[in-house]
Amino acid sequence: MRVLQVVPSISPNTGAPGNTTTFVRYLLKYGIDATVVTTNAEINGCRPALPEDRVSQDGVPCIVHRVARLGRRWKFAPSLATTVRSMVPSYDLVHIHWLYDFSSIAAARAALAAGVPFVLQPRGSLDPHLFRTNRFVKRAYLATVGRPLLSRAAAVIFTAEQERQRAAYPVHRPAWIVPVGLDMTRFEALPPRGTFRRACPTVDGPFLLFLGRLSPQKGLDLLLRAFRRILQTRGNLWLVLAGPDYRGYEAQVRRLASDLGVTHRVVLTGLVGHEMKLAAFVDAELFVLPSHAENFGVVITEALACGLPVVISDQVNIHRELSAADAATVVHCTVDSVAAGIDAALGDPDLRRRISVRGPDLVRACYTWDAVVPMLIKRYREVLHG
Repeated sequence: MRVLQVVPSISPNTGAPGNTTTFVRYLLKYGIDATVVTTNAEINGCRPALPEDRVSQDGVPCIVHRVARLGRRWKFAPSLATTVRSMVPSYDLVHIHWLYDFSSIAAARAALAAGVPFVLQPRGSLDPHLFRTNRFVKRAYLATVGRPLLSRAAAVIFTAEQERQRAAYPVHRPAWIVPVGLDMTRFEALPPRGTFRRACPTVDGPFLLFLGRLSPQKGLDLLLRAFRRILQTRGNLWLVLAGPDYRGYEAQVRRLASDLGVTHRVVLTGLVGHEMKLAAFVDAELFVLPSHAENFGVVITEALACGLPVVISDQVNIHRELSAADAATVVHCTVDSVAAGIDAALGDPDLRRRISVRGPDLVRACYTWDAVVPMLIKRYREVLHG
C-alpha cells in the first residue's frame, strides 16, 4: 500500500505536525510505502534553494517546498501543488494533516481529480477554543475553498473521542479515533535522578514542571496564579517552565510572574532537548498542564512513560481516558481547581510510586506507535477495500 502524507510543516515548533516523520517511520516499519510532502515553514535556517528539496528526515523521504514570501500565514507554496498533482495518481491513499492551509487544499483537490481517496486529520483545529480565533474567516473558508476537506474525505481522524464530540464545525464523514503515539525506545533508558538539577542548579528544591510552547492556550495564567497560592504553604517549591516562546507570549508570562511576586521561584529554560526533557521528568514532583484547549498533549504521555504524575485540565481531550485508568489528576480551568489538584497530588506520598508502574504500562498498551500504527493501517485498508 502506498500512502502519501501531506503536512504543512515538520518543524518541532509546530507541535504535533512536527511528529509526522516519526509516525511515518513506523508506517515504513510496518510495510507501508510512504513519503512526506511538506514545506519549510517554521524550520529555522531551512530555505530550499530550489522550489523543492528532496531530503531524508529521521530516515523518512520528505519533499520540502519553499513557502512564498508573501504567503507564509497560509504556508503558500506553489510548487507543492504541482508535486501533489503529479504524485497522487501513483498512490493508493492520501493522508492530509491539518485543515487551514494551502497544502491541505492542494492535496485534497489533487486526490479528487485523480480519484484517489483521502483522509483528513484536523489535529485539534476544530476545537471550539481555537475555532473562536478568526471564526468568521474559518467558517467562510470551510464553506468555500476548504469545503471538500470535510465533505469529501473518506474519513476524518481524531486523536480522542472528546476531540470528535467537541468539533466546532459539523463533520458528516466517518470518524476514526487514532491516538498520537510515542517511540517508547526513547523513554526506556532514563538519566539518573539529579541530572536536571545539576544542569539547572538554580532549582535547589522540589519543582513543578510545565513543558511545552509558551502560549496563551496552555493555561500558564492559571498555573502561575495557582503556584502563588501553593507557595503560601509550600515555600520551598519551584516552578520550571520549559519550552519555546510562541509569538512573544514569554514576555507576558514573565510580566505576570513579576506582578504575582513569584519571579524568584520561577525558572524559564527555553526549548530543551530530548535528554534534558527526560532529566526534567525524572527530577520533577509533578507535570502540570492546565490547558484551555489541548487536542491530545503528547507531552503528557511522555511524562507518564517516565513515571511522572500528571495534573491536567479537563480541556485536554484525553483526560477521560487517563482518568479512567487512574493515571492523571484532572482539574477544571480555574485557579482554585488547579491549585487544589496540585496540592492534592503533592500531598499523596504514594502517587509517584503508583505512577512509576502504571504510567509506563498504560503508554505501552495504548500510546506507542507500535500500538497505534497497526490499528491505523487496518483503517487504511478498510477505505481501499470499501
